[in-house]
Amino acid sequence: MRYKKGIILAAGKGTRLAPTTKILSKPLLPVFDKPSIYYALSTLMTAGVKQVLFISRKEDLKFFKKIFGNGKQLGMKFSFAVQKKQIGIPDAMLVGSRFIGKDPFILALADNIFVGRSFKKTLLSIQKLKSGAALVSVKTKNPSKSAVIETNRNGVIKSIVEKPKKPKSKNTIPGLYFYDKNSLKYAKKLKPSKRGELEIVDIHQDYLKENQLKVFPLKNDVKWFDTGDAEEMLTASNFISKYQNQNKKLVGSIELTAFENRLISKKQFRKLIQNIPNSNYKDSLKKKLK
Repeated sequence: MRYKKGIILAAGKGTRLAPTTKILSKPLLPVFDKPSIYYALSTLMTAGVKQVLFISRKEDLKFFKKIFGNGKQLGMKFSFAVQKKQIGIPDAMLVGSRFIGKDPFILALADNIFVGRSFKKTLLSIQKLKSGAALVSVKTKNPSKSAVIETNRNGVIKSIVEKPKKPKSKNTIPGLYFYDKNSLKYAKKLKPSKRGELEIVDIHQDYLKENQLKVFPLKNDVKWFDTGDAEEMLTASNFISKYQNQNKKLVGSIELTAFENRLISKKQFRKLIQNIPNSNYKDSLKKKLK
């Protein structure tokens, strides 16, 4: 596995979800039956990551430490850092520079959720990369809301434009990025944009200039949710509820992901379940022991 380290950026203020975020951090708000950040962590675990750095606001740090601990219970290794000012994703990468070192890593935004059978296969395909960086892309009805990526028939990237008024394709870039150590070099030379932030699209442009960026389109069965507002959280919750009922499978369960990926034994899995208060979520996990 090339990518053994992962970063989850969970430092957003969640202003679009006010007033709920006045009392609880956005990544801890529920998407159906589990905190939204569970989905991002499950994605990294499914991809083969063994070490995760959670980056949050200072006031939220205690909650993440209480929920996740050192990660040993999941067969993982967790650490934590604070982003003092929310001035862009590249700044968060610099916050995590000591954790990254010289190793490749995956950066996941805490509010991005992926659901679909073929998703794991795509993640494992990206793990086979030998150099450079990678993105995933997904077709959306409103590509202007995100960065739009244009490719030719052979999948070669032609352009990446942040929230274009006239998008050249319907393929957008969700919050899941695969980088090598050069990303830190690119991040260090960035200057704030007009909105006062360091822009992640500029990192992608640097990789593109060096011909070191590849894109992996997600299959049609994979659904992507950017749960930055209440409406999208409700849409994601309803979809996941229906998906889990139809497929008899939990999505985004960190306990189940750890067990299925052999990070923990059946005995350890059983112990994790016992420590969960009685709930539908616990009942769903108990069924996996039969």
